Amino acid sequence: MNPDDVSVFLVEDDEDFRDALADCLDGAGFQVRAFADALSFYKGSLSLRPDVAVIDINLPDESGLEVLGHVTALGVGAILLTARGTTSDRVAGYEAGADIYFVKPVDTHELIAAIRGLAAKGRRRRETVGRSAETTAPESTATPVWLLKQRSHLLVGPDLQVVRLADQQTRLLAALGHNPEFSDRQILDSAIRRLRRTVEVSAGIPLAVTTIPRVGYALRDGIVLDPN
Repeated sequence: MNPDDVSVFLVEDDEDFRDALADCLDGAGFQVRAFADALSFYKGSLSLRPDVAVIDINLPDESGLEVLGHVTALGVGAILLTARGTTSDRVAGYEAGADIYFVKPVDTHELIAAIRGLAAKGRRRRETVGRSAETTAPESTATPVWLLKQRSHLLVGPDLQVVRLADQQTRLLAALGHNPEFSDRQILDSAIRRLRRTVEVSAGIPLAVTTIPRVGYALRDGIVLDPN
């Protein structure tokens, strides 16, 4: 695989280390984008899905383990690169979905080799899945899946769009209109309209909240609730 074809996202809050490592990976031929925190990573992912993400655990806004859960759900190769080196830390990292766990300081030659290997493995897997989909269901359309991060009040769209919600909007979406706080129909209707507008303006696609006569509202798309 040509390194120039490999996209790497680096999530690291230490500016000096982030810049030095980004320069090293860039020098190895990778297309590198570096981020200082989880939110900037989510926003940066709007326009490009990386082949591999290299993530620190100690981030200022969210734990790297939380970012890792989102990354692995997308099928992106994930490397944890952290100062935490105990056995329990490693176990937690692998259980969260890390493909590889490196403890700082890392040998850059080993890191580069790991990135190349994960990128090649991921592309082979996507090509296999794509051929299988074309053979078995050429006209099928997957249901969009949204990830609602409840504590962070972030709604992450099917193409990694990130929408920051108000606390009330987060609780409304999690409850799908069944929360007693929204029992008044006029208040509920108004809240749903604001929620739809917020998502469409920020994500660029509509949130498929549909009206069910004499019942209320339901979300047609799939949604995964994350308490973080």
